[in-house]
Amino acid sequence: MSQEMSWKIQKAFRIAKVASGLSLPVNIAFVPNPKPGKTAPFFYVTELYGQIKVVTNELKVFTFADKLLNYEPDYKMPGTGESGVIGIVVHENGDVFASMLYRDEKAFKNRVVKFTTKDGLKAEKAETILDNIPSINAAHQVQALTIREGKLFVNVGDGMIDPEVAQNDNDLRGKILRINLDGSIPQDNPNPKSSIYAKGLRNPFGAAWRKSDNHLYISDNGPAVDDRIAKILPGENYGWPASMRTNSIFVWWYTEAPTGIDFAENQFGLEYKDHLFVALFGYAYVEGKTDKGKKIVEMVIDKRDNVAYLNEFVRYVGEGPASVCGLAFGPDGLYFTDLHGEVGMKKGEKSGGNVWKITKA
Repeated sequence: MSQEMSWKIQKAFRIAKVASGLSLPVNIAFVPNPKPGKTAPFFYVTELYGQIKVVTNELKVFTFADKLLNYEPDYKMPGTGESGVIGIVVHENGDVFASMLYRDEKAFKNRVVKFTTKDGLKAEKAETILDNIPSINAAHQVQALTIREGKLFVNVGDGMIDPEVAQNDNDLRGKILRINLDGSIPQDNPNPKSSIYAKGLRNPFGAAWRKSDNHLYISDNGPAVDDRIAKILPGENYGWPASMRTNSIFVWWYTEAPTGIDFAENQFGLEYKDHLFVALFGYAYVEGKTDKGKKIVEMVIDKRDNVAYLNEFVRYVGEGPASVCGLAFGPDGLYFTDLHGEVGMKKGEKSGGNVWKITKA
C-alpha cells in the first residue's frame, strides 16, 4: 500500500505528500504574504525535539533553526517524550515565533522565542519574549501561537501537576495569554497589568481565528473524558479543573485528543467556507487502525455557536503509527502533519514524519 493509500478521504478530494523525512513534525505555519520565486519560504514546521524546518515554494526543506532544546528527550509517548518545540506562527514582516520547553538549573519551564531572518531560510537572531512559566517534561506545556491585530496569543497548558493553577490569576498556566510582539502587556487586556486573556483551560493545543466573527477558537484536551472546542472571549473563565464543559461549544465525551485546528476560507470553495477542520490525534503512539483519533473532522458552527454538523473528513487506514497532529490551511489547500509517519519512532532515528496537502479533486 502506498502512503497516499493509507489515508481514506472523501471522493471529492485528493491527498498528496508535500514534504517527508521530518523528525516528529508538530505544527505548521504559513508565511502570510509569500514572495514569488522557487526559493522563497512558503511555510514552517516545528519538529518536536528541537528544530524548525522551512519549506520553500518549490517544496524543498531547509533547517531554519536547530538545537532549541537544552535537555535530552527520551522518546517516551505517552509521557516525558511529548515535550519540546510545539507552537509556531509567522508575522507579516517575516519574524517567526515559536513556543518550547526548556530546563534551567532547577526545573522545566515554558518560553516563547522570536526569530528574525533576512531571507526566511535561516534564523539569524533569537530573542526570548516570554519566559519562566513553570512546566514539566511532558504534555500540558506551552502550545499554539497565533497573531491577530498586532498581538501574540499564546496557549499555555496547566502543567499537569496542580490543575488548580488554571484558576489562579497570578499564574500563567492554564490560560490564553495576549501580549505585544515584544513580550510586553497590552494596555487593553482584560487586566491591563496581566497578560492573561482567558483562563480555566487544561491542555489547549490548537488555535485558529475565525474571520466571520473575529474570535479565537481553541482545542482543549480533557482528562479521561471531555475534550472540547471553545470560543475564546476576553476575560472569560472556561471552568477547568471543575469542568471541561464550561463555555465550550463542542465536547467529545469519548476523548479523541484534538490538536491542530483551522477554518476554511476559499480553499475548498464556498460550500466549505467558514467550516472548522480539527485534527484528532488519538492515542500518543499506536500502530495501525484505531478506534479513536488518526483523523480530521469537519465542523459547521452556526451563528449561535452551536456545532450544527460534524463529519469525518480524513482517516488513517494504514499499518503504521501515523497520526494527524498539526493542521493549517494554506492558500491552495489544507495541510497537515503526521507526527510519527509510517515508519515509527526509535531513539536516535528520525520518525519519518510527513506533511500532506488536501485539495479538491
